[in-house]
Amino acid sequence: MIRVAVLVDLEWRPTAGGHVKCWERLARAATRVDGLDLTVFFSGPRETIHRLSDRVRYIVLRPVFSTAWLPFLSHVPDHTDLAPHHWGLVGHLRRFDLIHTTDGFFNFARTSAHVARRTGIPLINSIHTDTPAYAEVFTARTVQRLFGDGPLTRFLLDRLKVHEVARETNRRYLAAHQAACARVLVSKPEDFERARAVRPDDRIGYLRRGIETDLFDPARRDRAWLRAEFGIPEDRPLVVFAGRLNRGKTVLRLARAVRARLDAGDDLHLLCAGAGEDRAAILDLLGDRATCPGAVTADRLAKIDACGDIFGFPSEIEVSANVPMEAQAAGLPTLVAEPGGAARAVIDGETGLVLPGDDAAWADALGVLIADPARRRAMGVAARAHALADFPTWHDVVTEDLMPVWRAAVAEAKRDG
Repeated sequence: MIRVAVLVDLEWRPTAGGHVKCWERLARAATRVDGLDLTVFFSGPRETIHRLSDRVRYIVLRPVFSTAWLPFLSHVPDHTDLAPHHWGLVGHLRRFDLIHTTDGFFNFARTSAHVARRTGIPLINSIHTDTPAYAEVFTARTVQRLFGDGPLTRFLLDRLKVHEVARETNRRYLAAHQAACARVLVSKPEDFERARAVRPDDRIGYLRRGIETDLFDPARRDRAWLRAEFGIPEDRPLVVFAGRLNRGKTVLRLARAVRARLDAGDDLHLLCAGAGEDRAAILDLLGDRATCPGAVTADRLAKIDACGDIFGFPSEIEVSANVPMEAQAAGLPTLVAEPGGAARAVIDGETGLVLPGDDAAWADALGVLIADPARRRAMGVAARAHALADFPTWHDVVTEDLMPVWRAAVAEAKRDG
């Protein structure tokens, strides 16, 4: 039995993003894995223990200094802890055989590095969010919110390039943290190359994302339910998006593409499942041809996906997004951005389209698929087959990607210690 602590320095709540949801699903899968005692640490307003089984649990710790307490960061999608140390976490970590960090920047990761140095407990790191890229996007957004579009903003962004400095600073933080880790798990080749600067190749591996093909299933399609829930006509082609409605997800590119198709005379509707500051802009742009119900449960998203005709995900800064995988499992042709990590999940021209990062390409792609229902259906069938044949389950990810790495790191620490 190995005792593993996983540190997710984000708030555990129903509307949390993909990073939190990933570890919730991995933890549920871990309840069926022998030889593992797993604790996933989250942040939250109250300290609690949530038990999934005798050997798997969540522990929620209060943050020391949360970004949620800073009014000028109210637009940040998920809040974390900026304090350099968490004494409450230290007391927990000393009893584990291994510590697995899921970032290299914030309170939990920094605390774990101190504990590992003092105790010899091995560290593992995995990358779930392109934090340096998000730091660039939201630093620029914060400057604009604080100072508007005037000369000070232009000086900070155009001359000092503070948003680019934020990106590179976070990359250095991550490299320093990974250098102290026994193993590093990445999700895309670019991150593998960066990790090679601080760890040898045999200490770097890949961590995939799982899929629940029994939940995300085209058999759940029910346009009568969709009409009753959201008032969307049954014969109107539906474009679905799932994720944060903010600049990081580039959701307005998809909304502008839908607007272009409506202006060209196409009949379609956009449904955005998720919350964020761009919600109002989407509704202003598309009026009654957009539906934005906010964050939804996995079961509700699965039903929405199954009712869709096209899934659009224009984010360019993803590490490895689950929603394009889920959409394909639900039988949707899936449009993704070429620069984003989601592109690896789509077979271009067969299960969806991999598109460049410009509005015209997205509008054209929507136009082609709206005009050709037979092609949409064929791509949807291929997408479902691709998901069944090629996407791992969450149990596969735990047993094939995580457990061998965890066991090897613990064995090496015992041998070398």
